[in-house]
Amino acid sequence: MKSNIEKRRSLLAVLPALCLFLVFTYVPLLMTLRYSVTDWNGYSKDYNFVGLQNFINIFQDSEVKTAFGNTLYFTVLTVGIGVVLQLVLSIFLFEKLKGKTVLRAILYAPCIISPVIVSLTWQNFFQYAGIINEIIGKFGLSIDWLGDPNLVKNVLIFINTWQWAGYGMIIFMTGLTSIPSEVYEASMLDGASGWKKFRFITFPLLMPSVTVNVFVSITGALRLFDLPFVLTGGGPMDASKTISMTIYDNAFLYERFGYSSAVGVLLFIVIAAVTILQLKITRSREVEY
Repeated sequence: MKSNIEKRRSLLAVLPALCLFLVFTYVPLLMTLRYSVTDWNGYSKDYNFVGLQNFINIFQDSEVKTAFGNTLYFTVLTVGIGVVLQLVLSIFLFEKLKGKTVLRAILYAPCIISPVIVSLTWQNFFQYAGIINEIIGKFGLSIDWLGDPNLVKNVLIFINTWQWAGYGMIIFMTGLTSIPSEVYEASMLDGASGWKKFRFITFPLLMPSVTVNVFVSITGALRLFDLPFVLTGGGPMDASKTISMTIYDNAFLYERFGYSSAVGVLLFIVIAAVTILQLKITRSREVEY
């Protein structure tokens, strides 16, 4: 057992990081909770206590409702498509394949690029006079990818899935590496192969990786801001506006910082509830070997 001196030294070693974490995480959270029940405009020293009125107004605000709907749509499809794609890529590149190291690096590269740069790059492809329309224009086609309310969310889903496919792929590959080869050898003796091997062995033993990937995907999708902010500005007709953009607009454009804080608190509650439910479901399906 550690002596008291060693315990004190360990505590002193982590104390600076702990203090920074508390200052930059919990202090802003407490301040947001405080401002969410006021009508503070973001810069004035004077503001009034309004109680739960900001939260009541949220459920009457059509812009917030639209943003929540867009965010939910984006989250469901991003998580569903993204996790499946990441799993397929990880299994494909985990097998013996010539050049798989290069392919892994290529797929992971977008993860380290700033979302702003990614947005500006893809804008050159998807804008009306962009590269994609120049190509399909030769066949007499022209699509307003970023100007059509029915298409723009799907374009954002495609870009986001492309950017983070490599990140989830690496997590799944780590999980595949941790599965003992003896388990597969035993399954082959029992006649398991192909789909049966994946369904009854690989996937159940990958559930810890699924838990991590789904958690990261959900939290990232619900907080999405930079991609639609740069690429579409939330348009057209708020079709790509997310709840994080609504928080930003209310705080810095409409000067309703108190109301913006209330929306932020509500988003925090939604993220917490969804992730707790997700963790409970996925962890209950994890198996040991």
